Amino acid sequence: MTTIETDMEKPKASSPRTTTSKRTLLVASEKGGVGKSVVCRTLVDYLRQRGVRVAAYDADGAVGATLRVLGARDANGRLVETQDPTVGVGYYAGRDDAERPTLLDCIESKEGIYVHDLAGGLLTDLTRIVDGGEGLAGLLNAFSEHGYRVTVLHVISPDVGAALSVSKWLELADGRVDHVAVVNLRHGKPPADFPWWYGFTDAKGEKRGGNTRKALLDGGGKEVFFPALQAGAFAKLDSENVAFSKAADAGFRLRRDVHGRLGTARRQQVGVRRRPPPAVLSHPLGVSSNGWRRE
Repeated sequence: MTTIETDMEKPKASSPRTTTSKRTLLVASEKGGVGKSVVCRTLVDYLRQRGVRVAAYDADGAVGATLRVLGARDANGRLVETQDPTVGVGYYAGRDDAERPTLLDCIESKEGIYVHDLAGGLLTDLTRIVDGGEGLAGLLNAFSEHGYRVTVLHVISPDVGAALSVSKWLELADGRVDHVAVVNLRHGKPPADFPWWYGFTDAKGEKRGGNTRKALLDGGGKEVFFPALQAGAFAKLDSENVAFSKAADAGFRLRRDVHGRLGTARRQQVGVRRRPPPAVLSHPLGVSSNGWRRE
């Protein structure tokens, strides 16, 4: 029985890695609502808090969630129109023909690390930057020629669309990039709550799903886990555009329950303690196969 996921052959061996440590990281999924922006801004926030210089970009234009939370603001709290991407968040409309090339053009500033929060469904648009809609080879070659290795962070939700997105990226990238599957635990517990990613047996005893995950791992990709922040806690921080590292400064305290999960964020009148951000992605900037890590 044919699975809903696209059947894939094992990816070809990865192309030789560049000797430089320069990276362009693309936080991606063709499926909307999987948590791309939360993953992206957590990664950028974490690295900057540790003194790592990161050029961050939001490909959803002026309405992007990463820009909204991490963007530089003026004395009145309004987002600054012209953003320094190494301090705030640069932005461009990835679906606009004129602005889309920013994804590639930004590397002219020669930063060591670029992180892009790609809008949902943007992959087809990326094929138009260099390759005229025929693939990603030209775009990836351009990054490589400038000394950048591309890493795609695929944010995984339970929906079949998230698995199909990874399948499409694997096909178009053809071994030219590093792949990291970021299983967003906000959506549930693996493997049962992520049937299309891990695979399952249907009522007829047929095996379904799981092909794309196998292809990613067989091709040298990594799988990590993004911990769940309690819905109410996240809603409070998000509504006030507060980065996790700034929760204490804004009057919020993140607590862990007996299971080690981040619990309710609540306002504190006194005794607010600083806490590190809830999670950090450490590959390819040092990730272990065990997933997200707190220090």
